[in-house]
Amino acid sequence: MNIQNLAPQRLKDFRQLLKKADLGGYLTVSPIEQRYLSGVELGEGEAVFLVLPTRAFCITKKLIVSKMDATSKFIKTEDVPFGSMLQGALAKIKKLGLKRVAFDPALVGFETGSVLAKAGLVRADGLISEMRRQKYADEVAKLRKACKIAWEAFEEVKPQIKTGITEEDVRILMAVAMTRRGADNVPFNIVCFGANTADAHHTPSKTRKLKNNEAILMDFGCFYEGYTSDMTRSWWHGNKEPATYTKIWNLVHQAYVAGVKALKPGATSGDVDAAARQLIETAGYGKEFFHTTGHGIGLVVHDAPILRAGTADELAENCVVTVEPGIYFAGKWGIRLEDSFLVTRKGAKKLTQK
Repeated sequence: MNIQNLAPQRLKDFRQLLKKADLGGYLTVSPIEQRYLSGVELGEGEAVFLVLPTRAFCITKKLIVSKMDATSKFIKTEDVPFGSMLQGALAKIKKLGLKRVAFDPALVGFETGSVLAKAGLVRADGLISEMRRQKYADEVAKLRKACKIAWEAFEEVKPQIKTGITEEDVRILMAVAMTRRGADNVPFNIVCFGANTADAHHTPSKTRKLKNNEAILMDFGCFYEGYTSDMTRSWWHGNKEPATYTKIWNLVHQAYVAGVKALKPGATSGDVDAAARQLIETAGYGKEFFHTTGHGIGLVVHDAPILRAGTADELAENCVVTVEPGIYFAGKWGIRLEDSFLVTRKGAKKLTQK
């Protein structure tokens, strides 16, 4: 799949943001932010980025320099002795005489934050995380591919789920199916049988076997070139589905549809949550829906915005979020339905498909 890397444009847009904010630069040690600005996957402690309104530097160790070759036209890479990347970046700031260089305190540890503050850097909360809410075309393409991988893997594995199989067996089948289709990795892969479906984030058991006529819930996703998918399916295994299960499944589905219809630019996170939650509360199951209606996805699985009750956080065009209402009865069973959606000018486009 050939997807044009728009990291150079993101970096350019971010430099303009720095200029408007009257900042002389921005320092980040976050691999998530570094991947966003460069398109390169870097590990924790592998680099320090210093972005100015006019140019950008990657301060790293010699071992990592070749990783940055693809960015040579828009990021200058400089290697420093092992263990001195942060000091190298601070020396660069001093050498260039930069003023008002910022960092995001939420993305550094206490020790690093103390060093940066002592060096005169200023706080700037969420500069890049705010940018990351609205996806560029290459990000949407990667999210769509991640969703396609998860969907097709589920279609392959579902027919293999037979009475007697364990939760862990299904988890492995899903992980293999997604990896074989091109997933970078599988960060979460929840498989629940019976009463375990009432545990919203259950850990698959190596010994719990599927019985005939009981509930199944699967919540799974994968990363593709750094971007994640997230979907959940719930159904009854067997030919004696209880009427109560059917009733609740339909109610959760109605709440899901209402939440999806509420997705549009300008709607608040609280609006979307309310659209789904009110149906469930009116039916008398408000206490059994005990999590948010959804969340943003992108370079991390749970990202902003969070579709939470009462929040005034507005959705914007090109945000990508999940909608995932659920109802759970402890000791019995639970139901959750979830897909990922791109917010468009006209509403929302489902990404969880082939």
